[in-house]
Amino acid sequence: MLDHNPAAACDAHGFLCDPTLWDWDFSLTVADTLGLELLEEHKALILLIREFYSRFGHSPSMRPLVRFAQEQLSPSYTSLRFAQLFPERPAYTLARLAGLPKPAHCL
Repeated sequence: MLDHNPAAACDAHGFLCDPTLWDWDFSLTVADTLGLELLEEHKALILLIREFYSRFGHSPSMRPLVRFAQEQLSPSYTSLRFAQLFPERPAYTLARLAGLPKPAHCL
């Protein structure tokens, strides 16, 4: 949905201003700027956080994100697993990759 310049649709921190404009190309572009290779597990979590946003109307901070992943995907999702997949600021990074607003409690 972002035809030519994904950065033009983002705020100063790289978060997509309109989550409805999100597509996989946006996630791949952001991942590339972060030096992150998106594997299937990353993609599943991107879809999961978008589902959280759809249900609750906001991007989750870490605790609600972990709890939601444990309920929806597997009890094996812990804060440690998120840190392994998204080494720097997992909830913040995941929201950014998913084209969602910055989580309220992330610095």
